[in-house]
Amino acid sequence: MSGQLRRHASVWLLSALIVACLLSCTLLSVRGADDVSSSVADADVAVRQAFNATLDAEKAGANVSGLLVSLNDAGGLLGEAEIALSNGNSSEASSDASQCISIAQSVQSDADALKASALNNARSVFWDSLIFSFVSIALFAAVLVFVWRRFKSGYHKKVLGMKPEVASG
Repeated sequence: MSGQLRRHASVWLLSALIVACLLSCTLLSVRGADDVSSSVADADVAVRQAFNATLDAEKAGANVSGLLVSLNDAGGLLGEAEIALSNGNSSEASSDASQCISIAQSVQSDADALKASALNNARSVFWDSLIFSFVSIALFAAVLVFVWRRFKSGYHKKVLGMKPEVASG
């Protein structure tokens, strides 16, 4: 009986090992799919942040036409990554997601730099306009005072040069 018991124990042990192997492989593939899925989700977040940064730069007055092309490329890669993920091609999905994240981060940093540059230019234009306005007002006031004094002195000379008429009678 002990030989039969050992054989049954060996079969149960072998069965348990096979089940454990299958479960661990399944868990590893699920964990890998979760990693790829989170990578695609990270790419989606990166594209959204890049879009918002580009929108902020455009609101600040920056020329973002070059950024829109790159942002479109990142969106295309994100779409390809989502399609590859839904088709079960995790290596392509991971590759597309990482390229998308790289492009989106580049767009975001460029958009932030363009926004800062546009804000600095707007601030410079504001101060230039303000200074020009004050100088123009001061110059206009000086010319107005000069013309008024010339007119006043001419008027006084004219009035003082008049002879009164004598009434007879």
